[in-house]
Amino acid sequence: MPKPVPTSSGLMMPVGAASGGELLEILVSERPGWLQGWQTRLFDIVAPLVDQTAILLERERDCGVAFHFVPVFLGLGIIVYFCAPAEPVLPIVIASAVLVFIAAKRQTIHGPGYFSAMAIALVLGGIAAGQIRSQSAGGPVIAIETTARLSALVLGAETNRKGGVRYLLRPMQIEGVASDKLPFRLRLTAASRHQEIKPGDMIEGTARLQPFSGPAFPGGHDFGFYNWFDGLGATGFFMGAPSRSATYATASMAERSLAAMNRLRGLMSQRIRDAVPGEAGDICAALITGERIAVDEATEESFRRSGLAHILSISGLHMALVTIAVVAGLRFVLSYSARLTLHYPVRKWAVAAGFASATFYLFLSGADVATQRSYLMIAIMLAAMLADRRAMTLRNVAMAALVILCLTPEAVLEPGFQMSFAATGALVAGYGSYADFNKRRAALNEKKRRNFGLAGTLAKHLGGLAATSLLAGFATGLFAVWHFHRIAPMGLFANLVAMPLTSFAVMPLALLSVLLMPYGLEAIALKPMGLAVDGVVAISNWVNQVPLVDGTGQQPLSLLLAGTAGLLVLIVLNTRLRWLGLVPLAIMPLLYGTVEPPDLIVSQNGRAIGLRDSKGNLALLYPGKDRFITGIWQRAWPANGIGDTKSLVSQCDKERCAAKTPKGVRIEIIYKPELLKAACETADILIAPRLRYVNCKAAKPALVLKRGDFETSGTHMIAISGKAEKAKFKVTTSIKTDNRPWNLARRPPQQPDN
Repeated sequence: MPKPVPTSSGLMMPVGAASGGELLEILVSERPGWLQGWQTRLFDIVAPLVDQTAILLERERDCGVAFHFVPVFLGLGIIVYFCAPAEPVLPIVIASAVLVFIAAKRQTIHGPGYFSAMAIALVLGGIAAGQIRSQSAGGPVIAIETTARLSALVLGAETNRKGGVRYLLRPMQIEGVASDKLPFRLRLTAASRHQEIKPGDMIEGTARLQPFSGPAFPGGHDFGFYNWFDGLGATGFFMGAPSRSATYATASMAERSLAAMNRLRGLMSQRIRDAVPGEAGDICAALITGERIAVDEATEESFRRSGLAHILSISGLHMALVTIAVVAGLRFVLSYSARLTLHYPVRKWAVAAGFASATFYLFLSGADVATQRSYLMIAIMLAAMLADRRAMTLRNVAMAALVILCLTPEAVLEPGFQMSFAATGALVAGYGSYADFNKRRAALNEKKRRNFGLAGTLAKHLGGLAATSLLAGFATGLFAVWHFHRIAPMGLFANLVAMPLTSFAVMPLALLSVLLMPYGLEAIALKPMGLAVDGVVAISNWVNQVPLVDGTGQQPLSLLLAGTAGLLVLIVLNTRLRWLGLVPLAIMPLLYGTVEPPDLIVSQNGRAIGLRDSKGNLALLYPGKDRFITGIWQRAWPANGIGDTKSLVSQCDKERCAAKTPKGVRIEIIYKPELLKAACETADILIAPRLRYVNCKAAKPALVLKRGDFETSGTHMIAISGKAEKAKFKVTTSIKTDNRPWNLARRPPQQPDN
């Protein structure tokens, strides 16, 4: 038995049963003199806070908040796995997770020790899930650029604005590649005019196969990483026009189903463009079938700047609007029959029809990763409605996140996953708090219900739309800044104006056009849909006329961590403890600051080169080349003015570029082998993006980068410390040379130095 101790009330209580305030009182009573005085005052302040916090934590546990943290800690473990410098030992990780879980379950009291052990078990489970996924995913890739003749099964085909076709292929034969080294999927573009080969047919031709490039800069978005998990082994283009092959290839049931659905998508997209020609038709096709390849880049950029980019990508918004339209429409029709309404569960019938429509929309839109996430969230909420449970709850959001993380752990790193769940969680938490507030107000009879008429109803709906845009924009803004280095200053206003048109005109008409298409009457709905789409585009262009700065530049990791922690606390907790999330959010302005550009950066293909000038701006040595990469650089390191290359560059043409940094370091970029000898004698940094063999015999530069370095390690970012001859260089690359599965698979074979 523990020895009883006195409490503030004079009662004797065992130490194990003492509350937080009483334990503090015990500690204070043991301190003599002046120390006891200030401790007593501290006790009077802290003790009530400790007891109140304990009560609130108990309420959080009773509300089932612990389950909301399950995907959080699982996702944290997945992030730990992908960021680890080496592969963990899977059996030990699984055994550790099981042992910690058993230790947690053996605890009779679900206190801090229990929850800490469960959190550790989930983190270890996330590490194991990430490793299992990386070992089972991916496949062979084309590691070096090559030209070969191939034959393949067409799984998908999309036509762009210029008439070119982008094919998704399952290669059957590639010249010079063994059958066991064939990639699972290829994505090739055919720009030459030819008769389009339909999904399900065989295609053959000579193609230029290219490996997926790494990030544009170290730490940037890695397209090759996600493509490897999706089974894509290479990209590229056909050299000339491909042709339809008469050979027959055996295909799996999944491949035949994918080809059939993509054939249907192509047919529907063509009929949509026939009914609505021009840009509006391309956007209508993107909203209905998910084919965005034909949407003009200028329009996409306009939507990004105005904060309306989510309208162009099929996401939870579109899935929800289609499902709600089907459920509400069917319930409205069935309500006209009193017999059905009174004797049958028409509400569940409508929900089942909504689920069927969402499933069809999933496959019709191509079933990409973002659409799969949206579908899963909608499916869980519809299942809750069928079980007569609340649909919009944080528990359902947590369940959807948990399923996605278990099936595709790499999704936790994707901006789409982070932004969609941040927005959904913020909306569910925000409207849940508002509903609870209304219940408490109704219970206290603080305010009688009043009928404000049509104007009041309209104002209420506009207020709800504004709150939705504000919550979603606030929750996703952090991740937009981190991943895309931009914000949409006019996003709230643009969504207030454009979303009613999208919700009540564009998407209902899209659903109606699909229903009318089997009868050949889709133009009845597509014509007004095209006008509504033109209205949304006009709103986006009009909003972008406001001259506001939308670039934020690359931000430090601490900003992302603080913002994520604050959002999680605000969204997940139910009691007043959630306001603790405002603390890290309040710190964010102190952490905000654009990361300085590198002294020198060279892209993976060697065509884009940036050099920091004396003003701290990133100057482009070849501003007309590789504008996709240089555009990412300019958003990551926005300039205070135009980069000054005149004072840095002495010569820059297609054969050679000679420059000197403000610190006096001489840089030679050589594309022609004959110029190599002279460059070796003058350069401190020698860069030869096209040469595999560089041998400086007389005077060796301090740093030499050649073709093999870029093929293996991607973009090179160089920081220079010191000046001239005493300068030191720190090189950071965008692709790590470790033996992680996704890096090992993309590593090119060793090439002879000759």
